[in-house]
Amino acid sequence: MPLDGFTDWLRAVERDLNPAAKMAHFLSQEFPNAWPDPWQIEAITSDAQTVATLICRQAGKSSVLATRGVIELERGGTVICLAPASRQTMEITRKVAQYLKCTDLVVERATQTEIETNNGGRFIAVPASGATIRGYTADLLLVDEMAYLPGHNAGEDVVVALLPMLKDDGQTFYASTPAGKNNMFAQLFLDAKPDDGIHRIKVPGTSIPRLHARVERLRKQLSATRFKQEVECQFLTDGQAYFDLSVIEAATSTKGAICPKL
Repeated sequence: MPLDGFTDWLRAVERDLNPAAKMAHFLSQEFPNAWPDPWQIEAITSDAQTVATLICRQAGKSSVLATRGVIELERGGTVICLAPASRQTMEITRKVAQYLKCTDLVVERATQTEIETNNGGRFIAVPASGATIRGYTADLLLVDEMAYLPGHNAGEDVVVALLPMLKDDGQTFYASTPAGKNNMFAQLFLDAKPDDGIHRIKVPGTSIPRLHARVERLRKQLSATRFKQEVECQFLTDGQAYFDLSVIEAATSTKGAICPKL
C-alpha cells in the first residue's frame, strides 16, 4: 500500500537524521524493539578525536563499535578494528556485516575479518600485533578490550604502531572492561586531565537497569574484589593478585604490632 511505503520512507529519514534511531534499527536485528542506552548514544554521536569507554561486560560495547564502524562505512571511509584475539575481531566483523544489511550499501567483498562496500568503504579487523597492523591508512580506529592488549609495555607498543595510520581528521575509539592498573587503558582514566580532549565514558553494570538481574546474580557469585572490577568497572591492583583484596583488607589492622618479650 502507498501509505506503507510512505511510513517506511519516514522511518528511513528518521534513521538518517537520528543516530539513536539508526542504532535501534541495527539492534533490532538481534533484539526486537531494542533501543540504545543513553551511554551508547553518547558514544556514537561523540565528535571527540579520542573516545575512551570503560564498560562492564554484556553492556553492548561491541554493538557500539559495530554501529560506529557502519556509520563510517556509509561515508566511504576505512575502518581498522583491533582486538587482542582473532576470535574477537571475527565477532565484531560478523556484527558489522549484520548491521550492513540494514543499510543501502552493497557488500562487494567479505571475509571473516574484512568487508568492502560499493561506495569504497573498507572494514578491516586484525588481532593486536605491531607487525600485522602496520601499512594501513584509516578514518576510524576501533580498539576493543584495550586493557588486554598483549606486549611488554601493557599494550603501548601496539597503540604506538596503530596511531600513525589515523588520518588527521580521524577518530579513535578505545573500549574495554578493566584489567588492573598496569596498562595503557587504565592510565587513560587514572591520569585523566580536563583539557586532554579525550571523551571518557564509564558504564558500570549497576547503572544499566536492563542488567539488574545479571548484576545481582554476579554480586552473589563473585568475590567482592571481582565484582568491583567486572561489574563496577574499578581499576584494582594489577588484576593478577593471588589473594583477593577483600581478604587482605579484612586481615589488616590499624593497631600497632605487639612484639613478644624474649
